[in-house]
Amino acid sequence: MNYKAVWNKYVAKGHERTIKAKKNVLLALFLKGIGILIGFAYFPISLSYLSPEKFGIFLTLSSIIDWFSQLDVGIGNGLRNKFGEAVADGDDELAQGYVSTAYFIVGSVFSGFTLIFFAASWFLPWAKWLQAEASLNQEIAILAMLMFAAFAIRFVSSLVFQLFYAFQQTGKVQAFNTVTKVLFLVFILVIAYTTEESLILFGAAKTFTFAFVPLFVGFYYFSGTFKKYRPKLRLARMIHVRSLFGLGFQFFLIRMSMIVIHQTNNFLIAGFVNLESVTHFQAAYKYLSIFLMLFVILTNQLWGANIEAYKKGDMEWMRRTMRGVTKIWLFTVAIAVLMVAFSPIFYHLWLQDKIHIPFMLSVAVAISVSITNWVNMFNIVINGTGKIRLQMITWVSTAIVNIPVSILLVRFFHLGAVGIVMGTVICLIPLAIVSPLQVNKLLNKTDRGIWAK
Repeated sequence: MNYKAVWNKYVAKGHERTIKAKKNVLLALFLKGIGILIGFAYFPISLSYLSPEKFGIFLTLSSIIDWFSQLDVGIGNGLRNKFGEAVADGDDELAQGYVSTAYFIVGSVFSGFTLIFFAASWFLPWAKWLQAEASLNQEIAILAMLMFAAFAIRFVSSLVFQLFYAFQQTGKVQAFNTVTKVLFLVFILVIAYTTEESLILFGAAKTFTFAFVPLFVGFYYFSGTFKKYRPKLRLARMIHVRSLFGLGFQFFLIRMSMIVIHQTNNFLIAGFVNLESVTHFQAAYKYLSIFLMLFVILTNQLWGANIEAYKKGDMEWMRRTMRGVTKIWLFTVAIAVLMVAFSPIFYHLWLQDKIHIPFMLSVAVAISVSITNWVNMFNIVINGTGKIRLQMITWVSTAIVNIPVSILLVRFFHLGAVGIVMGTVICLIPLAIVSPLQVNKLLNKTDRGIWAK
């Protein structure tokens, strides 16, 4: 096979924006594939090092602490849009001002909340909340503080990734993430074979590895390639806060709603089912969320491309891209069906019967991932245009009913962890209807009223 001919036909052909997107998506997919393999390797190693209960504690704490990622009130996403617009206009000074302001605001917020979290953690009934043994409360409190400190460092330092996204360089961000996962796998292997079971050591190894890689990336690139955008305290401006916050606050409400809908599953399963089911859910999710990762890559790459295309009025390119992404979604649904069918065999080979994952839980997770991808592929366009008010209203409304619906399915229909996941599916249906309708109006320039805000 002439690989060069294939490359020229399918990758190096089309609009310059499309070629750039294809190259970055392919690189990101390759690296994400490595990351997935690492993830599959890390899961059984973790189960052999920690008991299912302690691993469930770590997974649940990870979900809780990830909620704090929204404390930037959407400034990260606002930075991506506003920085991208400033660069497209050739205004480097304004772009640097946005970067400086974003770092100042997010750094200030996380410094304050880290101190508050540290002070409160000692007095919180962690073991009771997580249905763990009371003797584990102090260990969980220490782990929570370590994880939050590492998370705060990671979140502030990861703002540099928004610049890569704005420049449509998703592949580089994925490269940094892959390096992080490789380092963590090395650390966890060393820990597993040289130390006794330690929830604190395990949590510290993972969270601090994920914190220091983006910190190094920021120092490196702001000293070189991104030197003209390097954050400076004197360039932080209140006027930039309003600009970032105006759009960013809507992104903040959307992201908060996503947290309620997606990231509360671990907590709800731990609270209304049991900790062991958290591990079951996470195993099924890790197996079946492969295509969710694909759409995250597409979203991150095409978000910046859509900002540029919409600003230049290139609706035809946006339509073609949307048709291509829809075909990819249909393909992933077909593969997901096959993955569910063969899931018992895969779980047996992967986890060596350490845990048993109900078949219906795999079905529910596959449905949840597919409908989430359906919504996300239309949000690629909506986010790029910045007309996200209707999306915000729908997400917030969906989040309000998500937890009650999930609890209802567990308490009254006795569906266990499957009920929690299906609660998410039911609540995403309005978004699955509204999002494509808005995209159709935006691309045909028939958006009016709430559709155009």
